[in-house]
Amino acid sequence: MEREFEALKDRVSGKRVEFKRVSCINASLPLSPSLIDASDLCSTCKFSEDGKDRVVVGTLDVNQCVKLADELTGKRPEGSGSNLTRAYLSNVCVAGELQKNGLGYTIVTKAKKLALEWGITDLYVHVAVDNEAAQKLYKKSGFIYESEEQTWQARFLGRPKRLLLWIDLTQNNL
Repeated sequence: MEREFEALKDRVSGKRVEFKRVSCINASLPLSPSLIDASDLCSTCKFSEDGKDRVVVGTLDVNQCVKLADELTGKRPEGSGSNLTRAYLSNVCVAGELQKNGLGYTIVTKAKKLALEWGITDLYVHVAVDNEAAQKLYKKSGFIYESEEQTWQARFLGRPKRLLLWIDLTQNNL
């Protein structure tokens, strides 16, 4: 988690030049008595807004770039300058207690709208082959299968094999 947070700070601050634009979308809730007792919440997930304590319960990153390091690269759109209209979702997560309540769908929809504002036509997301809940979320959000990671690559990188899913944002599927 800490490594991902540091990588996100580098992308957002412009230290990673291969990223044209990056945005982190967060969903939060007021910190209620039932959440205050949750000792597993990290301190960086808690913040105050307008004098009220809140906690981040869902997040994802939108990355406008040619590719993400150590990841499958999308094939669409093709042609000169196509990398300027391609983006990837990454670090998509929703607190376990709030999964299957529409929160994931809501933040993915918000990411699709933001990508359209940026002029993105083709949006990608990587998902582990064994993460059926996430695959269902992305399918419901309009993503379709494009390709999958080679088994040897996943093993070499020490992670589960992943699928690359794609959506054409010009098809008005928000």
